[in-house]
Amino acid sequence: MAYVNGGKHFGQYTYEHWFDHEYENKKDLTINELTIDEIDFVSNMVDNIFNEFVGKYYSVEGNNTFKDYIKPQNILKRVTDKSSQFFTVKINNEIVGIMEIKNKDHISLLFIKKEFHGKGIGKYLFEHYLNKTKRENIEIKIITVNSSIYAEKIYSKLGFIKTNEIQEKDGIKYVPMEYRI
Repeated sequence: MAYVNGGKHFGQYTYEHWFDHEYENKKDLTINELTIDEIDFVSNMVDNIFNEFVGKYYSVEGNNTFKDYIKPQNILKRVTDKSSQFFTVKINNEIVGIMEIKNKDHISLLFIKKEFHGKGIGKYLFEHYLNKTKRENIEIKIITVNSSIYAEKIYSKLGFIKTNEIQEKDGIKYVPMEYRI
């Protein structure tokens, strides 16, 4: 389940402008691993973004499935059992985005706060992870994502290719995609 919130438009930006308006002060951006004391905030942030941009297009089952996935206790379990890595991006100490990588090769969550859409924050997070895998010599050849229908073009801009048509599982509709390293 990976979702980059949006729909056809990201605030004033369309998909085609996604990378044209990079965040101007990259020195203000910091990427860190999610800490336990940030889990409640991140869960709430993702829930709000999901409700505004994605959830309204999902069935009750899909909404329930997603909301269960992002419950703080479920995020905490994935953090503590190390089945996932979570990265936050902050601007001036405020979390503005989150990315979850499951099993080192699958993007499970990618959410950016609405006011930072179209500024390359998601791209910055993804590039950070790619650089980390190279530095640590992690033997990953392919990174996968089950993109929301609304984020397919964004993932395409990041270099992901669609590997199948729209799928549905537990009420969540998604497009399987992969990125070859």
